[in-house]
Amino acid sequence: MELVLSLVSLAALGGYALLLVRRTALPAPLAPFTALCATMLWFAAAGMLGVLVPAGWVYFVLAAGAWVLAFAPVGHKKPLSALNVPGFLAFWVLSAALLVFFSWRQPMFSTWDEFSFWGTAAKIVKTSGHLYVNAEIGWDWVGSHRPALIVLGYFFQFFGPYAEWRVLAGYDILLLALFTTLTAAAPKGAWRQAVPALGFGFLLPFLITLYGNVTRTTDLYASSLSDIPLGLTFGGAMAVYYMDRRRALWPTALALAALCLEKDTGFAMALVAAGIIGADAFLSALAEKAPAPALGRTLAKAAGLFLTCGVSFWSWQRYLSVASTADTSNVGGTQQMGMAEMVITGCKELLGIGRTEKFSTIMGGMVKNLFTTTTTMVGPFFLVVGLTLALAVGAALFTREKALRRQAGVFAVLGLGGFAAYFFFIGLTYVYVFRDEVSDGLVGFERYMYPYLLGWLLAAGALVLRAMEEERPAGLVQTGFGVFVLGLAGLVWLRVPFTLTVFGCGDAAYAQRWQTRAVAREVQAVVPEDAHIFFVSQGDDGSRWFLYTYELYPWYLDYSGTEKMGGGGTFALPGALPDDTLYYHPYTTEELRDCILDSGCSYLFIEKSDDLFADGYASLFSDGLAGCAAGSAVYEYNAGTGRFDFVCNVGGTA
Repeated sequence: MELVLSLVSLAALGGYALLLVRRTALPAPLAPFTALCATMLWFAAAGMLGVLVPAGWVYFVLAAGAWVLAFAPVGHKKPLSALNVPGFLAFWVLSAALLVFFSWRQPMFSTWDEFSFWGTAAKIVKTSGHLYVNAEIGWDWVGSHRPALIVLGYFFQFFGPYAEWRVLAGYDILLLALFTTLTAAAPKGAWRQAVPALGFGFLLPFLITLYGNVTRTTDLYASSLSDIPLGLTFGGAMAVYYMDRRRALWPTALALAALCLEKDTGFAMALVAAGIIGADAFLSALAEKAPAPALGRTLAKAAGLFLTCGVSFWSWQRYLSVASTADTSNVGGTQQMGMAEMVITGCKELLGIGRTEKFSTIMGGMVKNLFTTTTTMVGPFFLVVGLTLALAVGAALFTREKALRRQAGVFAVLGLGGFAAYFFFIGLTYVYVFRDEVSDGLVGFERYMYPYLLGWLLAAGALVLRAMEEERPAGLVQTGFGVFVLGLAGLVWLRVPFTLTVFGCGDAAYAQRWQTRAVAREVQAVVPEDAHIFFVSQGDDGSRWFLYTYELYPWYLDYSGTEKMGGGGTFALPGALPDDTLYYHPYTTEELRDCILDSGCSYLFIEKSDDLFADGYASLFSDGLAGCAAGSAVYEYNAGTGRFDFVCNVGGTA
């Protein structure tokens, strides 16, 4: 049933895509991505207005109307033959096949960030029918957690129960729509051109975000993280513009607005894309010797792209200022600066004004990493930059169309400048936002670079595929591009065994998740939903807390208790461990008891105990923690005795 209901969502999307193709001049392969961007914006706006569920019903009713209007014998419309192009047909077939496969394979979330935000937020939105910002949960959301991708998962499971695979399928259908934009240059029957285009898009995430030999099941195409969709949406916004010969800006504007609501760094990337597209549109108008009024309209449209980005970004900031207690005026971190202050301070240091040793060390380390660290299958990041520029040059060389040559030039020059600006901006976050243990080691550097390069490379591929439209060089370019894609496929095949992908992995890949889910259901069976549960998992770094917070939701799992305690860690008496031990919480027996009760928790879920916990706190429990000898256990506070009584064991034996 979940599969059928997910196919209903896909059919609703199809109604809007068909309407766009038949009633506008938009090329068919660009319609799915454009419709998905509009869908994300619709549900994100509805969530911010507090009408998520009603807006969902309106969306699906209008989708039925879109199907009718797309085929209604009134008004001007493109013929049905406009739909018969390889990319458009392939998108619907592949999307339906993906839903069928995921419903059988049942992929699950697996990473820290999915449980600390992306997966947990998706579950909250589906379960509550509201955005996650004010959800009762054990930690505070921050302004960088934006809703577009979360509500995309909500759209694909609007009907029926919550299921992780439906969220993951929604993300992958967005990626398929992005890959489909690359086929817009392929006419009816040109599968020789369309298949390599789709293959190029499919391989990009493997090439850019993985390197070395993979020894565990990769979460590519089974991940709800934002990095890959963020980067590809950045590239897709430019690809939509390049692939539409009319150079219409409204589909790009929708993409940029959605990009700004996918993640905080999406705003910076959207501004870069708007600059590249706006500059190209203006230079094209100059080259065509457009009259002054037409030039003015072009400038106004280009300015509209920046305005779209600003409105999208501002809408979320405004929503947070009203709906949340979070401080949206600064970027957080160690310096507590506003974004403008951070950029101005960083520019001063770049120019040598008040430059600190930390600034020089971090920026120097980032530049070094660009050239020396093997971070992709292609090699260091500078080789990815070189490959992108090479594709742009190739598009310019293999075309006789002056407009395409100009586009390739603008793309290369401004794209490189945009990368430098984006690189500098990420450097500022290491200098002013991240903790020293993160910034000193440039932790996560690759992950911040991936999105820009991934999208930039996708857009470069779109330029090359545009060059195939011309009759004279088409055969040569098609053959060369096909060989290039085959080479990339061979590289991925050598580095990523099929059995270590979601398409070939066995049940063992999700065995631990099924186990923790079973444990969570046992806890839920003995704890009332309105009760707060205090979580103990000795030696935890926070990951088990995030995992079980997700598994137990809407049951509330508390691990912080007080600000002093923090998330994750080991509870032990003062002096039991060195004071500087990471995640060590020194509490006397009475302090821990008071902390648990002050947090409003009447139940304890002890997922993992140890001698430190037993030595310090066994007296708080009526059985002296004997219940934990068999593994995980649930305890309930007894106000009459002032101790915690054993309720049951969960999850079998340790």
